[in-house]
Amino acid sequence: MADTASTWGASKELVCPLCEKLLREPKIFPCGASFCKTCLPEPHERPEDITYPALKKRRKAYHCRVCGEDHAVGDCGMDVVSSSVMKVINDELQQSSSANSDEPVLNRLSKVLRPEFNCPICFELFEEPVTTPCGHTYCQPCLQAITSLGEDFSCPVCRQPLTLHGTPFLSPYPENRVLTKLTSLLWPDELKARKEINPAPPPKDEIPVFVCATAVPSMTMQLHVFEPRYRLMMQRALEGNREFGMAMYDRRTLQAKEIGTILRIVHHLILPNGNYVIATVGTRRFNILERRVVDDYLMAKIEPFGDISIAEEEAFEARETPDSRLPSTEREQEQVSSNIVTDSSVTTEPTITTIRDTVPTPTPTTTTPSRLTGIDSENIKDALDNTSTKDLMTFVFGSASVQNINDSSMPNPDDPSKFTWWFANKLRDSAKYEFLSERSVRGRLKMCCERIMEIERTGRSPWVYRLHSALRRFPLPISTAVLILFLCLWIS
Repeated sequence: MADTASTWGASKELVCPLCEKLLREPKIFPCGASFCKTCLPEPHERPEDITYPALKKRRKAYHCRVCGEDHAVGDCGMDVVSSSVMKVINDELQQSSSANSDEPVLNRLSKVLRPEFNCPICFELFEEPVTTPCGHTYCQPCLQAITSLGEDFSCPVCRQPLTLHGTPFLSPYPENRVLTKLTSLLWPDELKARKEINPAPPPKDEIPVFVCATAVPSMTMQLHVFEPRYRLMMQRALEGNREFGMAMYDRRTLQAKEIGTILRIVHHLILPNGNYVIATVGTRRFNILERRVVDDYLMAKIEPFGDISIAEEEAFEARETPDSRLPSTEREQEQVSSNIVTDSSVTTEPTITTIRDTVPTPTPTTTTPSRLTGIDSENIKDALDNTSTKDLMTFVFGSASVQNINDSSMPNPDDPSKFTWWFANKLRDSAKYEFLSERSVRGRLKMCCERIMEIERTGRSPWVYRLHSALRRFPLPISTAVLILFLCLWIS
């Protein structure tokens, strides 16, 4: 028994780093480390200036003794499979008599545990097992295949959301070192055979690309397709998965730009002359890797991409905002000072007790953050970098330039990601393209703030945006011609 236990204990992947015993009811952290549930200390409060998304399950964090980083409680799930497996192993070691070899124990465990090591997606032995925040484990290639669509998705087992407004809470998901070790220990031949017969990586996505304008995710776009080559493209798209790419034309290289947006056809109308009127919505962005011409239109091998994970978004805000590096006493003093100058009608209850389990919802009547008032153009970037994500949202949603835009499609304030795309959709194509390459919600909010400050500083009326919104109701060639005419009159 002692020799058997010592042999298992020699595998550091199966041992808790805190108690140095075989894991019991392990919790897995985003870094891949696993700890006994009973060994973990109480989580601590996270810095108050991590303001987005400010969900209830992300207000506290564990400090990892392995990687030295703090991990939100919501990202540290109970490892369902490892908990069941380690319980069987501990029970087996307690019941087995002392022996000179581990072979009988390994044989029994390989038979008893084998059903636990089937991936819920492919129903084969785990290959590169990864675990989601809800605690369920899948093969890494299997999970990647269903989460690469750039949309909201849930755990296939428990249906717990794994994204917030299309942004994953974790990316990549942590490798389950416990199951990786046990798989290689109990079924080495089966694992080797699976890797040998595993098919080659799937070919890169290839889609037709409409080289015309800049589309953005989540926003609708109407097209009047009259060129024969693009009419053929639409016909094939409607017969297939109803998706195609949209990319801006680069006048310098005389071809499509490298970044575009995949559009999904929602409605279509075929006119008597064979032209198409297409209503689409943007789904996800892509990079063009390779390109070729088929029937006079562009076919491109692409690599879809989305925003950075929520955990990375929080780390980005913590790095940029100075308050996260202040001692708690200094932060409390600043809070007291801010409360003194606050209007008496505003409640000053602690944030922890008043914030709801949703993204913070700024209102148009909220006052402009002090960091963003009275600054000159040279200091805008530094001021925005030092402003919390919540204050950026407050400034953007409360600005007069945004409130004066009469558009029923404006997203709710609780979805800042979609709002940045709505705002970008009001800009010219070259400005939209800058938004496409930004993978952070915070980064795009700062870009929105810069545009708003520019508009308010130069005194430009938001009529340009209202005109753009009205013209979008017309087919593309007509709206483009009218817009050019108005701009020429304005310049003259």
